[in-house]
Amino acid sequence: MKRKHLDYLVPFLLVCLLFLGSWKLANHFFTKELLELQEEFLTSNGELVIQQLDLDSLDSDKNQHAIEDFAKKAQDRITLLDTHGKIIFDSTEPNLSGTRENRPEVKFVLNKNDVGSSVRYSTTLKAELLYTAQPIRSGDEIVGILRVAKRTSAFQSKTQNFQRTIFTILFLFYAFIYLIICYLTYQRNRPIETVLPVLQRMLAEPEKSNYVMQNSSQWQELYVTVNQISEQLNETYAAYTSTEEQFSTLFHELTIGVFIIDTEGRFIMINPAMEELLQIGGASQHYYWQVIQDNKFIQLIQQVLVDKNQVHQEISAKLPDSMNLDIRLRYIENELKGDQVMGTVYDLTHVRRLEKIQRDFVGNVSHELKTPVTSLLGFTETLLDGAKEDPDLTEEFLTIMQNDAKRLQRLIQDIIELSKDGSDLAEDRQALELNYFFQQQIDLYQHLLKNKQILITIDGAKNCFYQTRLTFFQPIIKNLLENAIQYSTEKSQIELRYRLTDQLVITVTDHGIGMSKSDQKRIFERFYRVDKARARHSGGTGLGLAIVKEYSEILGGTVEVESHPKLGSTFTVTLPNN
Repeated sequence: MKRKHLDYLVPFLLVCLLFLGSWKLANHFFTKELLELQEEFLTSNGELVIQQLDLDSLDSDKNQHAIEDFAKKAQDRITLLDTHGKIIFDSTEPNLSGTRENRPEVKFVLNKNDVGSSVRYSTTLKAELLYTAQPIRSGDEIVGILRVAKRTSAFQSKTQNFQRTIFTILFLFYAFIYLIICYLTYQRNRPIETVLPVLQRMLAEPEKSNYVMQNSSQWQELYVTVNQISEQLNETYAAYTSTEEQFSTLFHELTIGVFIIDTEGRFIMINPAMEELLQIGGASQHYYWQVIQDNKFIQLIQQVLVDKNQVHQEISAKLPDSMNLDIRLRYIENELKGDQVMGTVYDLTHVRRLEKIQRDFVGNVSHELKTPVTSLLGFTETLLDGAKEDPDLTEEFLTIMQNDAKRLQRLIQDIIELSKDGSDLAEDRQALELNYFFQQQIDLYQHLLKNKQILITIDGAKNCFYQTRLTFFQPIIKNLLENAIQYSTEKSQIELRYRLTDQLVITVTDHGIGMSKSDQKRIFERFYRVDKARARHSGGTGLGLAIVKEYSEILGGTVEVESHPKLGSTFTVTLPNN
């Protein structure tokens, strides 16, 4: 807006200055010409007066009367001076005396012997006068000086109409010039005034389409180009917004930690996965050493900031929990936004834990398979070496070999059971009457219960039907019962309770050896045993409770344990009723 006003204000000031200067110059030349005309007129009047004077006696009464008569008729002031500028007679002040040799017009005559003139204020008449002085000659000799004066107001008032006319003409002329300048400026600024608001709206609201709605043959190409730019900007902004939204969604949905810090160490960007790893929220704009608690991690960032390179390293960090992190840091040079460090962090804790579990599983399987296989090979070799000739010894060895083979069979069967994930089997859902089903499962262990004199009671509603996948449900009950019988003491009792609402809750309580808190954390791991000697002696594989946990999760449920050493254990399985 300031530039727009200046485009009109500056020409206006220049035109005003030119107008005033022109008017002053014209007035000056006109006044000068007017004074010259008046000087010629007064000089002519002086010559007429000189012709009427008696040159032999300038101070005679005759000359005095002649000067007074002419002065009255011409309404001029006439002063007669001698050759030294001394006043002889003055028509306005007859008694005026003294010398006027220092007056400009008189001094000019005395020096140049020619007509002199001047305009000045008269202290005698209290007015501005035009004076002309001319020599009075008698032959070739100057005998006196005649000075004629007239008020300037007497002839300047006659020029006011002319001055007003000149003023009006100049005013109209320069007003016309200013209007032409304004028109040309408007024509020049018209596309700017039309296009500039559109460009400003394009910058302020790039998501909206802004067009120039003007029809002008002179500027049509410019307007079309601006409209095309607006369309392209709108499309580019839409693409940018879409890309930014996609990036933001991807950035926040990534399961790996991603962050960007500036060279001062402040987090510019950090995604939720990284904040979850650090176990802190709102880390953005904080310094990394204020957020990261692990010294190794901090040292890696400092190394990249100093060396300005990239680093890839796996560390065991405490953030605050102990975690295995795969860290990649890269130094990025950016002239516009400044240099930055981008980092990606993979949480390998679960992967490393699974690898350890896998190694332990392979080791345990190898160990569990090795024991019965070694036993079978040993007794077989013994029989082949001649022990088969002894019937009693042969029967004993074959019995042991049969038990080891059954144990090996159970181990293989449990491993097969653990390999099921619920997706490789057809749907085998069926309705079970729970009380009858549980009694069937208990009957399978009557010989063990009779040997250990253990009583199992069932507490739950009869005629209670539950629909489930029998392939996974039956092993859960089977292994819970086997575990309770195995770790119960002789002449004890096991309680099986169930309750069906929107969930099926099954609890199996024994009064056996129980377990410590540390054992409870690992009881569902594969091949883990609370009492290894008892388990192996009883033929257990160490996979029963692992099967219970995994099958419960496949059915959408959970399993929990509550136990105290020498007081027994209670396992609770919760399954959805759907």
